[in-house]
Amino acid sequence: MARPGQEHQLLEKFVGEWESEGEIMAPGQPPSKIKGVESSHMVGGFWFVAQIKSTLPDFPYEQILTIGYDTAKKNYIGTVVDSMTSHLWRFEGSFDARGNILTYETEGPVPNPQTPSKFREVMELKSPDHKVFTSSILKPDGSWETMMTINIWRKKH
Repeated sequence: MARPGQEHQLLEKFVGEWESEGEIMAPGQPPSKIKGVESSHMVGGFWFVAQIKSTLPDFPYEQILTIGYDTAKKNYIGTVVDSMTSHLWRFEGSFDARGNILTYETEGPVPNPQTPSKFREVMELKSPDHKVFTSSILKPDGSWETMMTINIWRKKH
């Protein structure tokens, strides 16, 4: 049987019980506040799995996030399912040289279900007890516009 490698171990830094607070920036509208919780663990040492529950301005939101390292592709892969769409989000990405910033890209039917948009998402470990998630959308001019920034702190027991 295969054993988890160093690439899989990088994901362990993100495991735990977390609380979050942030902003969602929709074009032409003032930023909306978001609060939530995350509970995450490793599966077999290979997969990071997180259940994220948030309260968006108009409704409760839930997401299941999986991240693993594909040894054949030599990059990180993952999925997201959520309570906002019927789309299975698939992504690929990589860590920075220090192993604290995971950047990945995906494509999906938000904000327009008829025209998929490209997204770049970053999960950065600022300290063992603080991580920041940002989500940006690719604009027609080729630049990235930040749509969401969430600060996430490890729960104190």
